[in-house]
Amino acid sequence: MKTLTDLPLDAFVGLHVWIAPPTVIAREGDVIGARRGPKGPLLTLSGVSDLQSASQLAGRTLMARPEELPVEILEEEPDPVGLLVNDVERGPLGVVTDVILTGANDVWVIEGDTYGEVLIPIIEEVLLDLDFDAGEATVKLLPGLIDEGEN
Repeated sequence: MKTLTDLPLDAFVGLHVWIAPPTVIAREGDVIGARRGPKGPLLTLSGVSDLQSASQLAGRTLMARPEELPVEILEEEPDPVGLLVNDVERGPLGVVTDVILTGANDVWVIEGDTYGEVLIPIIEEVLLDLDFDAGEATVKLLPGLIDEGEN
């Protein structure tokens, strides 16, 4: 299992999950146990009681209703979509329209009139200030993120 949060594994025990894509063995179940394994976390799901059944779930995605997730997951990071993004040198770049999740860092997709679509890696050197109350973010773009010849 690859987790998408830093929560302890026991926070997932008790969740009702759906398996995607579904298998003949299981379409949904409850997480009844969780522990660390040699290659990552191991979960025990209700209705999956033998190795053959469990092996059919390899590579599947487990999904849960957002309202059933531990509060820590929901409060971890507010959604940046809709934030106005300003560069310290260029001024307004546009609005965050999407977030691309990568293994290293998130990448914001910014849509604006002056520069069109801009992809911004959300790393310490780039994201200088984030004010969800004001609906704005301040960045300092790295060289090459915007083709200066287009403006």
